[in-house]
Amino acid sequence: MNKLIKSLAIAGITLGAGALTASASSHREAPAIAEDQYVDNTDVYTFISPNDANKLVIVANYVPLLLPASGPNFYKFSDNARYEVHIDNNGDAVPDIGYRWTFSSQRKNGATFLYNYGPVDSLASPNLNITQTYKLEKVNEKTGSTQTIMDKVPVAPWNVGKNSFANYEQVALQAVKTVNGTTAFAGPRDEPFFVDLHVFDLLGVGGAKTTDGVNVMSLVLEVPIMEIVSNGVRPAAGSAGKDSVVGIYASASRPKVRFLRNDRTADNYGGYVQVSRLGWPLINEVIIPLQDKDKYNRTSPRNDVSNFGAYILDPEVPKLLNGVLKLGCPVTSATGRTDIVGLLGANGTKAADMLRININVGQTNADTKFPNGRALTDDVTDTLLTVACNKTGLTVSDGVDANDKAFTATFPYLASPASGNP
Repeated sequence: MNKLIKSLAIAGITLGAGALTASASSHREAPAIAEDQYVDNTDVYTFISPNDANKLVIVANYVPLLLPASGPNFYKFSDNARYEVHIDNNGDAVPDIGYRWTFSSQRKNGATFLYNYGPVDSLASPNLNITQTYKLEKVNEKTGSTQTIMDKVPVAPWNVGKNSFANYEQVALQAVKTVNGTTAFAGPRDEPFFVDLHVFDLLGVGGAKTTDGVNVMSLVLEVPIMEIVSNGVRPAAGSAGKDSVVGIYASASRPKVRFLRNDRTADNYGGYVQVSRLGWPLINEVIIPLQDKDKYNRTSPRNDVSNFGAYILDPEVPKLLNGVLKLGCPVTSATGRTDIVGLLGANGTKAADMLRININVGQTNADTKFPNGRALTDDVTDTLLTVACNKTGLTVSDGVDANDKAFTATFPYLASPASGNP
């Protein structure tokens, strides 16, 4: 981490808006998951709470690039999936603690195509026809045992439009729930990842705010740090051990076997299989090649070095920056990009695609800056492209430097989703 921070501090040249664009963090990044958007991880963020330095915020986003007016069946979480956040608290890249969301949808009236019959002023409104609830569990990843934290919690509705919601955010925030110090929210939010997606047109022109005005489905969790530390002890200020950072990644899983029936709903058998995961931004998107992207989504971070180490040591991105844009990024040495491997193994932890953050006593929200966690405002595209090029004095930018909407200072921190009829 220190090497990255130092390299960015001395970088003084920014390529203009026409220089480069970057892909979405992990939106439609692999062939199989592109056909199953409801369980597609898009981004993970984690930061010390700005309102309580003894708590950690985790944001896991799913279902990419959602058009606000896409009715009448608006987006939601899948009732046929498990959404999970995994936490490694001792540096071995094996999760110790997890949080699991499972969802259930309801409808009041099946004899209409409408999402809502009339104006909605609360989650309990009889006009809200389609609703969804979830159960949140804490998982002991070593034993598999679970503890229900909260159940039958409402998901925030879709922002259908001004005629349906005179004050959408007032209704949506009714979905925030706190139980024994843990606060949770599930529902649509404004897409927080800012980027120019024209990268797929042969590294086309930069600076276009292509994710403005689209939404994403968000899971937001704020938990006491003491509940996720190793052996129940929070490391002291200034500690540098493996337990001073926790590693976080999100995943989604589907039932292994599903039978579709002509005369009734489907039957599911055989437990669950992971179909998507995400830790760092852009790893599966631009580091892992097409032939192994689906494999990445089915495997675990502890095996990242053995499975994908060759791609990390010799990434494709610097070659593209040189071949297409002639940036003069140094040729990768025979020993490979061990600097990137080091960033994936902060504090001597096992290198893996986990988003790691310092949880020592005294850490505050101001200390969160990628790759020490990931704040909502962090321009990770510019950071990672600059690191990939590895040219002293050169900052590589896509020309999009901030989100279109301001983030909030209070939970759930993400901006309100764009309206289907503003």
